[in-house]
Amino acid sequence: MQFKIEKHAMLTKKLALSAVIALSLSACGSDDAPSAPRVQNITYEALPAILTFNEGETVRLSLNTKGEGASGLKFNWTVKYLNQDVTFTGQGSDTISFKAPNVDMHSTMQVSVKLDEANSTKTFGFHDQHLSLNIKNLNPPTTPTHELGEEVSEIDTSVLTTGSTWTETHKQNSRIDQVDSSYNLVDSTLIRSFIVESADQNKQVVGTNYCGFPDLNSMELNASVLSIKCSSGTPLTQYFQKENSFSIVQKCDETIVGVSTFEKKSNEAIASFGSLNMQFKNFADLQTKEVCGVVATSKVTAHSADNQEVAKEEATAIRLVTQQEGNDFELHFAFNEAPNGFFVSLNSFFDENNKATIISGSYPELNASSQSGSLDLDAKNSISNMKGTFNFVLKNDAGLNEAVEGDFELVLE
Repeated sequence: MQFKIEKHAMLTKKLALSAVIALSLSACGSDDAPSAPRVQNITYEALPAILTFNEGETVRLSLNTKGEGASGLKFNWTVKYLNQDVTFTGQGSDTISFKAPNVDMHSTMQVSVKLDEANSTKTFGFHDQHLSLNIKNLNPPTTPTHELGEEVSEIDTSVLTTGSTWTETHKQNSRIDQVDSSYNLVDSTLIRSFIVESADQNKQVVGTNYCGFPDLNSMELNASVLSIKCSSGTPLTQYFQKENSFSIVQKCDETIVGVSTFEKKSNEAIASFGSLNMQFKNFADLQTKEVCGVVATSKVTAHSADNQEVAKEEATAIRLVTQQEGNDFELHFAFNEAPNGFFVSLNSFFDENNKATIISGSYPELNASSQSGSLDLDAKNSISNMKGTFNFVLKNDAGLNEAVEGDFELVLE
């Protein structure tokens, strides 16, 4: 029995660290409304990207076409709610009207219009129009609202203003079954920041500038940003929204397996989330407050076939991203501890999984991992607020031994 417990402990330690490092390094992500062009002597007004109406309210939408020949144009409109056609008046003209449906929760309708084919071949300058209509429920339930906000059919991307800074927190859990009917439960969390570059309501796509993820420049809100698959049960995705935050929840049947929450940190673009001070033995010191980063944690518990917990491990990965003499610089920590785990040994002799790693664009000689050293973590640390002091010795393949010491702070909340 003791051998089995030790085996489970080794497996959970390896699984926890591999999960958290993979999570910290993975890339787990508007067309403006056209201006009013001139078509011969005809002008029109573009539809806005999004409007909001109350349930039961009469909705009137018009292109307000004007000029000689405007009355001869024919427009084809489509109005849909829950992927079903909605009855309206005015098909063929530049103006339609309909009554907003009664809804049980905040919902969205889709409207589109284009020129009839007979007109489009001889009319130039008109762009097909697309509009999202938010429909408000006037009689919301009296029961307490969900802690993540009001459940909606899709995210209102108007809150994602260009240039604003957001933090993104992903939480997911999974079960890994073993051949002997034992199993591991894995709970992982990742937090990072991004700056909004664009937001498309119709496509539910957000253009992003992520710290530490140069290849991740957009995310699709309709697709699950968690990319979690159900090993059993029916997958379900829900959306919740507050004034300055929204969440995407994934379920397998009624079991929550992942939650992604996005919160606005500032209306402005923020590049600094802390500080990093490093002293090198043979290289110029690095002191900066232009630091961003990523923190990921993982907790793995091993259970026997009769559901008894037999082992537990936690792991943390931290990526600090900044510049060194005009080039990209990263400092990574990976260790088998919680974020507030106090003292962490970076000596590979005692634990080969615990290490500090440098990636320097200015000095390739520094691109190596620690062979010895320590990391002292603040007892008040959380995944969104990290502080620590460190010292370690790098050793690369060329035999370089470089002593490094310093401190850092990373505040993402």
